[in-house]
Amino acid sequence: MKGQYSFDNYSSNQEQNRPVPFSDVNELKMLKNKKNIETITLQEWLDNFHTQEDLQTLFINMDIAMKYVHHQGYYINSFALDKIEILNHSLRQVKFDSLEDLPGNFQEDKALIRNNIFYSAVLQIGVYANCLPYFNGEAINFLKHNLDNFSIFLPQEDLSYFKGVIERDASVYYSDYVGERKKRDLANLDREVSEGGNGHGKSLVKTNGTFQASDLVPNNDKENDLIYANLLKKDGAFVRSLIYPILVLTLGLTILLLSYILY
Repeated sequence: MKGQYSFDNYSSNQEQNRPVPFSDVNELKMLKNKKNIETITLQEWLDNFHTQEDLQTLFINMDIAMKYVHHQGYYINSFALDKIEILNHSLRQVKFDSLEDLPGNFQEDKALIRNNIFYSAVLQIGVYANCLPYFNGEAINFLKHNLDNFSIFLPQEDLSYFKGVIERDASVYYSDYVGERKKRDLANLDREVSEGGNGHGKSLVKTNGTFQASDLVPNNDKENDLIYANLLKKDGAFVRSLIYPILVLTLGLTILLLSYILY
């Protein structure tokens, strides 16, 4: 699947299936009680200047929305910049417009999810390096084998993530990686503070236990529940969702490998 599509009209599947329909004007049911939902495409958002920190924040929230979509039994059929919307000027409100049903077969679902994660990472690299329109076909194959050529444009703390996903086909959600990285950094800082104070320094972790990785990234469940409220739910969606905790557990081990081997 990889390397066959342009981001001008990217599709995760060679066959153009009918997109999952959303209802029209009232689809968000007045997100956050606002009567008029303001939308801007990702292309329009990127037309303005943004810092690297802004982009990282966007990509974390895009990944959280993508994972939410997967959990509902769907995958993203297009990462075209005009098929992704930011609502109400909030990077926590990301809407993917072109979705398809996951087939409900474990191997097929896993391949489609991996493909989504791969192309999401390609999109991120293309935006950071300002070369996304050129990422199609052979260019993506070139990226896969020459990622180091792009490393100067990428956040250094995310290099191991991109190496894992692009070079090694790791199926790791970016937000999960960021949470694990922040958790590790916090633990290292806590240890340094404790050692610097001869063991009497104030701990940076929770008094009732350590932070979980999920505590260190946004929780957008309420936003996504409203944004995707009118997705046509399928009978098998709940059953399919049982797949993902298993996948996430496996991916968590991969994150640790990426963090400690590739750094």
